[in-house]
This record gives sequence, C-alpha cells and structure tokens, in this order.
Amino acid sequence: MYVALFWGKVKPEWQNDEYATIGARMFERACAMPGFVALHKLAVPDGRELAIAYFETEEHMRAWYDDPEHRAVEALGHREILDDYTIEILQLTRSYTKATSTFAATAEDHRAADELVDGLRAKA
Repeated sequence: MYVALFWGKVKPEWQNDEYATIGARMFERACAMPGFVALHKLAVPDGRELAIAYFETEEHMRAWYDDPEHRAVEALGHREILDDYTIEILQLTRSYTKATSTFAATAEDHRAADELVDGLRAKA
C-alpha cells in the first residue's frame, strides 16, 4: 500500500465554503478512483492541514496524480490557495490492529505498566 501525506497551509482568504467545496469534490473523485483505499484529514495545531491518502499500489497513486481534475486543483492550490505545502509519499510496510497484533506482553512489561500508572496517579 502507498500513502501520501499532504501537509498544507491554506491562505486565510481561502478558508471558506469555496475551499470546502473543492475539497469535497476531490474526495468524491478520489473515492471513485481504482485502488483508492481511504482519506483522512486533520487540522494540525500549527495551523496546517494534514491529508493522508491511501492507495493499493504505486500505479493507483500515480493515476490519481495524473487525474486531470486533480491536477487542475493542484495548480490552483499552488497558485492561489496554499501558502506552503509538503507532500511525502510512503510505502506502508506493516499495519495491524489490537485484534490482529502479535504483541505478547511479558510479566516485566505488565510490571512496568503498573509502575507507570502508579506514578501518574501519585502525581494527580
């Protein structure tokens, strides 16, 4: 799986319904792309936004990059919407949940966890 991290700082004049409409349209379009898995969007305390997009393969991610409507929005973002941005492309090597994890806590792990909780409660 491939993951794109998009860190962006939106200009104040674009923090409006028009920007939200563009974002909703891009989400709708991405969902229709073959190989698209998920998109998460978060506000970062420093005023940036973080969008995390997951694609099954590098080819699927490339198809999204090459999508004409997405490229038009990228051009608009570069030209007008964003003060700054960073894009990081990652290849996911492992993913698991609590239910699928192979983690097996030892007695020492449990003792250390108990000490941690006891220390936090003593400070409260």
